Amino acid sequence: MNELDISQKILNKAAEIEPKIIKIRHQIHQNPELSFQEKETAALAAAEMHKLGFKVRKNIFGTGVTATFKNSNAENSKTLLIRADMDALPVLEKNDLEYISKNEGVMHACGHDGHTAILIGTAVVLKELAQEFEGNLKFLFQPGEETSGGAAGMIKEGVLENPQVDAALGLHLWGSTAEGVVEYKSGPFMASPDHFDLKIIGKGGHAARPHNTIDPIPIGAEIISTLQKIVSRRVDPLESAVISVCNFDSGSTHNVIPDTAVLKATVRSLKPEIRKQLAANIEKVIKNICDIYDADYEFDYVFGYPPVINNSEMTKLLSESAAKVLGKDRVREREKAEMGGEDFSFFGEQVPSVFYFLGIAPEGEIINHHQADFKFNDSVLKDGVAVMAQTALDFFANYHKQSQ
Repeated sequence: MNELDISQKILNKAAEIEPKIIKIRHQIHQNPELSFQEKETAALAAAEMHKLGFKVRKNIFGTGVTATFKNSNAENSKTLLIRADMDALPVLEKNDLEYISKNEGVMHACGHDGHTAILIGTAVVLKELAQEFEGNLKFLFQPGEETSGGAAGMIKEGVLENPQVDAALGLHLWGSTAEGVVEYKSGPFMASPDHFDLKIIGKGGHAARPHNTIDPIPIGAEIISTLQKIVSRRVDPLESAVISVCNFDSGSTHNVIPDTAVLKATVRSLKPEIRKQLAANIEKVIKNICDIYDADYEFDYVFGYPPVINNSEMTKLLSESAAKVLGKDRVREREKAEMGGEDFSFFGEQVPSVFYFLGIAPEGEIINHHQADFKFNDSVLKDGVAVMAQTALDFFANYHKQSQ
């Protein structure tokens, strides 16, 4: 069967199972579960994988699930991992939907219900197209992406082994990308979402006698102002970095200078060397300013997920595969990386990987993630299935061409 016939077959299969994956997505959306509490979602995914006859492993790093489809007996056969995250957010849903969340205060406000449904649909299509490829597939349903992350923990528990994974593929439904459009970028694609907590320890007193105090409020204000100069004056203008102080809490009344002030901030960057530089520069600023005013401080800097770095060959494969099933006009290369974070990055540190966006924004609109009114059209689900399935088949086909 030629490539055009295979692509059409993928599209036909994706359309055929569309009602099934929409139903699955609605079921997950109605029953959202917070990070590392995804018991029902994991059970649903495991049950669907069992139906397909795959080897299923459950309760990995909490609620994680893998399903392995061995479709080759060759010793040197390749294994592709395809990943979806399962967790919801602590958000009270405000949508007029038939399948609105039944769990008050918990909502799929980021599209992970769609990711999970797409992965299940991809597994169904690839099982039906087993005669079209030789190789192994590992479908991975991951907990906890929205909090501390489940990717690193699942990797430590051996999900990249037995069989050894050679490459990884993942997607995110994206609210600023046009509906049904795939966006990709080789190299740095998403940022490392680090953060810090700072407590400035001064000396309180009466507001009428500030000279007898060590006022933590102007110290904090000066720190905030100086932090912005790190990005503008210490980071190469052609590189990307963000320092955002999002919480400044101090004092409780109008005439008492407080003892302490607390700052909370996020720090984002796209390259490991910039990431380390930012952390060092930030603490240096805090120490120097506190020293000037004789204040003490407590500083806790947390390195979160590493940046998502897309492998060039896997990115090229994804872009070409997506164009086969969606058309070239619906596949676009991003000029800029995204400063949001994603723990798919841990897979990229271990094996050649590509992570891409599938748009959900209706024409002329932007859909905001993590909001109470977040929603998207189910029509994009079949597009995600088609892109994943085509990329998987092309991954194995390319390997066989290279080995001949």
